[in-house]
Amino acid sequence: MTLNPTDLRTYPVQPKPCRTCPFAGRNPIELLPERYQHFLANLFGQGQHLCHSVDNQKICRGGREIQLRWLCLIGALNEPTDEAFNAAVDEVMRKLGK
Repeated sequence: MTLNPTDLRTYPVQPKPCRTCPFAGRNPIELLPERYQHFLANLFGQGQHLCHSVDNQKICRGGREIQLRWLCLIGALNEPTDEAFNAAVDEVMRKLGK
């Protein structure tokens, strides 16, 4: 599948957080609190965080893990897994006729 910047479903997800992942890396990039909050707001809104270590060609695993746990907590997913996330997205898209 070709990467489509307007459809993040076309992006693969990193299998594990990169070493410098600001969310879950062993040696995370330091971010100003405002920048970190911006990233979290995106994850809790409608977006994904793309991994800087692979030139934004994959979805960040650390960010996805935060997103999955949050979506589970608010009841949008039954379990915090990529499979549950993809099924929920597919269901929404089906309802929208896309």
